[in-house]
Amino acid sequence: MSTTTPLAIRYREAGYRATGLWTPQSLAELVPDRAARHPDRELFLFEGRRVSYGEFATWTRTVALDLVRRGVGRSDRVLVQLPNCLEALVVQVAAFRAGAMDVPVVPIYRQHEMRQILADCRPAVVCTVTALGDRDPTAEIDGLLDELGLSPVVRFAVGAERPGWSVLPEPDAAAAGELPEPPPADEPMLLLYTSGTTSAPKGALLSSRAVIAHMVNFRAALEAGEHTVTLAATPLSHLGGFVAAVVFPVFLGGRSVVMPGWRPDAAVELIEREGVTLMMGATVFIADLVERYEKAPAGAHRLEVYAAAGAAVAPELVDRAGEVGVQVVRAYGMTETAGVCAIAWAGDPLARRREWDGRLLRAMEIQVVDDERRLVEPGTVGHLRIRGPQLFTGYTDPVLTAEQIDGDGWFYPGDIGRVDDEGWVQMVGRTKDIVNRGGEKFSTMDIEIAIASHPGVQRVAVTAVPDERLGEAVGAWIVLDDGIGDADVLVNHLHERGLARQKIPVRWHVVAEIPATASGKVQKHRLEQLPDLHTWTTERKPVS
Repeated sequence: MSTTTPLAIRYREAGYRATGLWTPQSLAELVPDRAARHPDRELFLFEGRRVSYGEFATWTRTVALDLVRRGVGRSDRVLVQLPNCLEALVVQVAAFRAGAMDVPVVPIYRQHEMRQILADCRPAVVCTVTALGDRDPTAEIDGLLDELGLSPVVRFAVGAERPGWSVLPEPDAAAAGELPEPPPADEPMLLLYTSGTTSAPKGALLSSRAVIAHMVNFRAALEAGEHTVTLAATPLSHLGGFVAAVVFPVFLGGRSVVMPGWRPDAAVELIEREGVTLMMGATVFIADLVERYEKAPAGAHRLEVYAAAGAAVAPELVDRAGEVGVQVVRAYGMTETAGVCAIAWAGDPLARRREWDGRLLRAMEIQVVDDERRLVEPGTVGHLRIRGPQLFTGYTDPVLTAEQIDGDGWFYPGDIGRVDDEGWVQMVGRTKDIVNRGGEKFSTMDIEIAIASHPGVQRVAVTAVPDERLGEAVGAWIVLDDGIGDADVLVNHLHERGLARQKIPVRWHVVAEIPATASGKVQKHRLEQLPDLHTWTTERKPVS
């Protein structure tokens, strides 16, 4: 039951506006506004190509006009599933400028995940590539759209021509037409799919004002400005990569260096040559950089600040990074808070930065409650709940929204942690049954269902297993019928089902039985204690 009156909510929201966290600015206005002031300033570098604010504004306007001419408008969904390329940035910003909703989807998702996402978001526009390794994503999406009976107004193919697919317009400064007025700042502009405790990805809706509130807070915490040069190496069809490559640099008036994928040696060279000062992402990236800096002679320019979030960070890694000149600031956040809602500052004591996941950003509230949702004393471990100007609007599924946001506006992410009386946050575990693989979160139930679909699998349980480089990977405990002699049979089965490669277990434990309660619930805490009949290891693929 809510104890907050509508009047109290209005006072709280007035505070967000008075402190400059909530503004009337829309995400649609960021690029054209900045380009009008600094048209010739470099915005980003990608694979040797330097793009100015003015050039990017022209290209995104051209694509936005094309969308509008096709009938795409307010609240229509523009699904973008592209690897790291300029088009991934152009189409997403063009969606904002057309008044539509950007729906970025990481390219690792295949038919299994895309079927769920397409059915939920029902896009007016889809944009993908014609070739991704041995895959043809355009063919995959064609098949799924036909299966679901969906007919987007346009399908954009990047890479090669495909029947039924259009080519993305090239920048045209002379393109005629008027773009619509930007949607109100409180209207959802981003739809992001994040895995949770259920098998289906959850669609989280973010408004312009939530994202911009995060930009304001992030700028202050990182002491960032026009001088900031950001390295973006995570997927651009993901909130973290999109923010690092375009949204945050444009908000600052700075610039970014965008990589097509993570290559540590190339990253070291780019950081030095381009004077990169800031990078953000999961643990794997800073671990790779530190390893290389430790072996390199001193003297060359190195990354200055790394904002680490999305996966566990070992205190020892923070120490090692400091020894080679990189200040690691741990952070805590998620898609539903438009990014991080707590972060350490570079000047904070090392003892804090190495053990805690940051301190609360301005106007963000994190409380700790017990199982009955009663407040506990500061420093006590319990269930985290979050409220503030960066909070998402809700999920596409109203049932999920009601389950995780209460009447007082508190969001319950399912995380276990503590908050001390100085506002420092430490996340110690999760109630969600997910695997956090290098910042990408996967539902274990989703993977269990896929494995259990093989006729030779009697029972299965999936959990996170430690991974030195990625923090966590997928592990499976299975009870099998006779006839399955190695993991290849199951791996091939998962490939045939179109499961993302990153979700395939790296460790398979063949066991005689899987422990369960009297009601049939798997006791996952006992899995590691089981004797193995066989143990199989699946070769790990590189991070994409």
